[in-house]
Amino acid sequence: AQEINARLSVEVSGEPWYFFGHCTEVTALPGAPAQWAAIFAHFGAKLENVSVGCCGMAGTYGHELTNHKNSLGIYELSWHQAMQRLPRNRCLATGYSCRSQVKRIEGTGVRHPLQALLEIIG
Repeated sequence: AQEINARLSVEVSGEPWYFFGHCTEVTALPGAPAQWAAIFAHFGAKLENVSVGCCGMAGTYGHELTNHKNSLGIYELSWHQAMQRLPRNRCLATGYSCRSQVKRIEGTGVRHPLQALLEIIG
């Protein structure tokens, strides 16, 4: 992130994107949201971190029928409220299971940050 920031020469503007980090990712790499934001800034886009807990999938946990109800409850604790207040087409999630959970519950999916970057540089 520091190397990217050192070479940053593009003005960041426009409507922000919203980053939903995979819980394992942000636990193992606490700087991941800032790194993603630096990458987006390099291309002139603003990426805001959305502070949420686990989406309820926890890898395969939420896919198991016996855990379905608990998985939905965990999602309701933080992800659902954020998805309701933010423009869905600007929400990005790094975790495959997170994206699957959003699509399953909200009816529409969210993209991976790399997909948004492709759109930005398109």
